Amino acid sequence: MKKALITLSFFVVGGVSIGLYQYYRTPEKAMEQQPVFKGSADGFAGILEDSEWETGAVVQLSDTIKSAESKSISFSNGIIVTKDTSDPTTWPSTGYITVQGIYQGKEVDEFFGETLIRVSAAFLLEPSKSENLN
Repeated sequence: MKKALITLSFFVVGGVSIGLYQYYRTPEKAMEQQPVFKGSADGFAGILEDSEWETGAVVQLSDTIKSAESKSISFSNGIIVTKDTSDPTTWPSTGYITVQGIYQGKEVDEFFGETLIRVSAAFLLEPSKSENLN
């Protein structure tokens, strides 16, 4: 009987621990967090010219796609957005879209000399909108 109570209490404590962890855990994905910036890619690049942001900040960017690859897109001003591996949607290769991701910092491309702004683990919020195309 004593062994059964110890085993049962072990499982109860384990279940409560897992439940509390899920309740108080820090959101890991960009979709689970509130963005600290919402706006155009040009606006975000302009802000980064004047001040330095902490990496890991969640941003929501809306703009026209400049170029696209299978798992990433680029906006104007050297902003490169990489798709989160768990995002099941197919991203468009053209058009005006809204994405939410995690700011990873700035870097200088050694070959072209351009400043690149990296946003990773992004999710597509709004697919291409034809009325916003130029």
